[in-house]
Amino acid sequence: MKTRDRKIRRIVAVQEQLHRMAEWQLMESQAKERELQDRQRRLIENFNGEGGLSELVAQAASRSLRIASVEHGVLTKTMERQAALAMDEARKLKHALKMAGAAAGRTLRAQEKRVLEDVIERMAQRSSGTVPVEAVLPIGK
Repeated sequence: MKTRDRKIRRIVAVQEQLHRMAEWQLMESQAKERELQDRQRRLIENFNGEGGLSELVAQAASRSLRIASVEHGVLTKTMERQAALAMDEARKLKHALKMAGAAAGRTLRAQEKRVLEDVIERMAQRSSGTVPVEAVLPIGK
C-alpha cells in the first residue's frame, strides 16, 4: 500500500509540474503577443505620422506590417493550442489529486480497521481469561 501511495504522490507531483509548464508556456505566448501588437502599433503610428514617406520606406513598413500580421496569426493558433494543453493538464492534475485523496482515505480506513481488529482481539482474549487485564489495558501506569 505504501508503494502505491508513493506512486500516486509522484503522479501528482509530475502532473503539477506539467500543469505549471503549460501555464508558463501560455504566459510566454501572451507576452509575445503583446510585444507583437506593440510592434504593429508603432509601425502604424510611424507610417501615419510621416506625411511624406518615400516609396521605399513605405514598402518596408508595409512588408513589416504583413510579416507582423502573419506572425500574429501563427501566434494566435499557438496560444489556442497552449490554452487547450493547459486546460488538459489542469484536468489531469485534478484527477491525480482525486486519486491521491482516495488513496489517503483507503490508507486511513485500513489503518482504522487494523486498530479495531487489534482492540477486538484483545477484548476477546481478555474475556476468555487467557491474557491478564494489565496486558490489555495498562492499569495504574
